[in-house]
Amino acid sequence: MKSALAALKQLDPNRVVLQKRTYDEARHAFFANDRAMTGILVGVCLALLIVTALGIVGLASFWVAQRRRTIGVRRALGATRANILQYFQTENFLLATIGIVIGMALAFGINLFLMQHYELPRLPAIYFPVGAIALWVIGQLAVLGPALRAAAVPPVVATRSV
Repeated sequence: MKSALAALKQLDPNRVVLQKRTYDEARHAFFANDRAMTGILVGVCLALLIVTALGIVGLASFWVAQRRRTIGVRRALGATRANILQYFQTENFLLATIGIVIGMALAFGINLFLMQHYELPRLPAIYFPVGAIALWVIGQLAVLGPALRAAAVPPVVATRSV
């Protein structure tokens, strides 16, 4: 550091050096706020994904409670636990797909608007399939618990409270 400072003073004797630090230290200090913002953004994204998953669990639990008698009738008519599980998983997959398609279309449209009016860069194309797959996986995992509870409904439930 001393030799670098001496070389700078030799090139320009009027140079004012307030701090002595390496390039790595300067780069680290310069991007500290960006790293903090990235951490906050990742935290907010994870919180939103958790809230979304909890919403799916709540909605699927509501569907199971509302259809308990229908599930019992289906079981009494010969549906296996796997059939009931597959029914709820498929239903959630279709609903999630509709939401994902609408969300991707809106994201693309908003990105076009921002590109035209605010000169922001185009949204990378990889974000769409990665986001869709992440939401499908989260949706299927979130509905798994309520779907397993639905599959455990015994056929006798259909004959109770008739």
